[in-house]
Amino acid sequence: MVRLPSRAVKRKKPVMQISSASIFGVLVALSIGGNIALPTEDAYAFDPSKVFEGDVSSRKIFRFYFEARKNGHEAEAVSVLKYAADQGNPAAQWKLGRMYETGDGVKRDPIAAFNIFKGITERHSAANPNSTDGQFASEAMVALGRYYHKGIPIGGLAPDPYQARVMFTTAAMVFRNANGQFELARMNLDKSDGIHNPKLAARMLTLSIRKGHNGAKALLGQMIFEGNYFTANPVKGLVLLSEAKQVASQQDYDWIAELQEEAFALATSEQRSRVTAKLARQ
Repeated sequence: MVRLPSRAVKRKKPVMQISSASIFGVLVALSIGGNIALPTEDAYAFDPSKVFEGDVSSRKIFRFYFEARKNGHEAEAVSVLKYAADQGNPAAQWKLGRMYETGDGVKRDPIAAFNIFKGITERHSAANPNSTDGQFASEAMVALGRYYHKGIPIGGLAPDPYQARVMFTTAAMVFRNANGQFELARMNLDKSDGIHNPKLAARMLTLSIRKGHNGAKALLGQMIFEGNYFTANPVKGLVLLSEAKQVASQQDYDWIAELQEEAFALATSEQRSRVTAKLARQ
């Protein structure tokens, strides 16, 4: 079990109950009890409440946050973000969770990130999927699912593929989140929880691609190129892989490039020529 950081702040509002209308929402409620724990590493260098004057809106929070960071006032920027997160603003909570996840502006702390994402999920799992709160909830589910999938050794959280699938499934199917669809597809291909469903994986990747997910395009391209689960189409698959490589982010470039280069090496000279021609016409 993950231990809450010793510096966790006091509890806020009671956890929002999960709507019984969604079976996945119920699964989430069964999977993640507890309250959000927001880390406060240092005493505030100034009173952040004066920044808001009662208006803890996302627009005001991030306007101050980015302006403070731009001017080199990191401590003030983080203090304001922590204050807003503690007041229950899901945008601030999400940003703070990502900061602890990546070490951006604060010391990297996966336990703190896990607890923040868990809190967002608890509070907003019953939110309208099309609402802002619903979007933050689904992204938090994906982040939480990744932690469950890999575990957090330093926090005592062992890998839990079942919980990961609950998070990814809820994000993908209830909230129609592109990252959730991509992660659910990967689980259905890597058999990490003993479930192998390539047809569902292909469906999830197709939906994710429609929302602009580049990693999903690469993974579907590999499936189409190899033809392990349906009729192979090396040209179409290599085109998708090449397109994904061209616009890959720094974070995803290495694994996408590896898939593309392997497929390119296995393709025939005639297939490569057709791929090159198709890409040139785009």
